[in-house]
Amino acid sequence: MAGINATSLNGNVRATEKGTKITKPGQEMDKNAFLRILTAELSNQDPNNAKDSTQYVAQMAQFAGLEQMTNLNSNLNFTGAASLIGKPVSLSVNNSMGEPYTGIVKGIYKNSSGVQVGVEVIEDGQTIIKDFPYESVDSVIEQPESTK
Repeated sequence: MAGINATSLNGNVRATEKGTKITKPGQEMDKNAFLRILTAELSNQDPNNAKDSTQYVAQMAQFAGLEQMTNLNSNLNFTGAASLIGKPVSLSVNNSMGEPYTGIVKGIYKNSSGVQVGVEVIEDGQTIIKDFPYESVDSVIEQPESTK
């Protein structure tokens, strides 16, 4: 079958002869990837044996539902991270001494890789704010109630 051989584009990016990007297993598939696959299917189908268009509509509806669940999960992660602001946490990431980072969450934000937490940590004797993935938060450290 022609067009299946992978060629290298810009070094690391691999694509078919027609320019369709080849993704690694486990990479997320976004809406644009689905539309590229759909376009490739439509442009390469046999005109004498065309597929039923209702299948494409059903696939698009399933994909839209999946995208909404992904967005909901992202929003829940953001809300969960926001509840940590001002609280001391322990992280699954180790510092240069091999010990887990601990510190107070100072802020959160979203980027293309997900929800990030800015944690005030001590590194090399200096207090800095370092960003970590929200998933790396292991636990919230209990603080004893202050008595007056």
